Amino acid sequence: MRILAAVGLGVLFVLGALLGGVLAPVIFGVSLYRRARAVHAEGTVCRAELIARDAVVGPRLAGPALVRLSGTFQGQRTTESDVLGLEIRMQRMASPDGRNGDQDLVLGTFESFRTAKRDRLATNSGDYLGNRYSSVTPWWVPGTGPALLRLAPPPAAPAERGADRIARLDADLAADRARLVLVVDAGGTSFEVAELRIVERLPTDARSLRVSMFRQGRALRPVGLLNGIRATVYPVSQLARRLRGG
Repeated sequence: MRILAAVGLGVLFVLGALLGGVLAPVIFGVSLYRRARAVHAEGTVCRAELIARDAVVGPRLAGPALVRLSGTFQGQRTTESDVLGLEIRMQRMASPDGRNGDQDLVLGTFESFRTAKRDRLATNSGDYLGNRYSSVTPWWVPGTGPALLRLAPPPAAPAERGADRIARLDADLAADRARLVLVVDAGGTSFEVAELRIVERLPTDARSLRVSMFRQGRALRPVGLLNGIRATVYPVSQLARRLRGG
């Protein structure tokens, strides 16, 4: 059954990549015009670490990382509804350089495109750590097979800790409260694999952190339709930004 699932999800990945080719000219044009990502244009990069919580998957992921936090459509100081994104770049050696690392993982505060509108309204866009994040589509996890990956937020923090999500993030970092739990959800069975501890915000130029669905050094492999689309449109957007010096 696991082999059949792998084949089916692989086919969906290829179909997604083809669909991404249809969307690519639009993404290229928007990124070229904006000199920035078509979505998630504004973000902040943080130094982080992953700490194993199980004996199988967690040790594979453990180590230093960079995390980019962003809104999909709105700026960092927004009070409007939005979907938030969280990118993890796992590294073997800690480095503020966004080009360094061997595994990318992308999550957002929505569960599927069918529920995206509802999930956007339910997202607390003013608090990065006040939301649950999901990989939305499956990733192939060694020893488990296809699974959704989720980040569970820490316990609720004091509401008065800042006026916007950057100020609140800084307060959480200062209190060492910026800790989320990475959970693997496979066929109704969920288990914790790692803690993501975000340590500090960096002056790193977020433009250098360019996500790739083919950066799979920890053997977490993106599968499914949406990840196939990302595999095509991400490099197209990155090319447009490089052409504009962005």
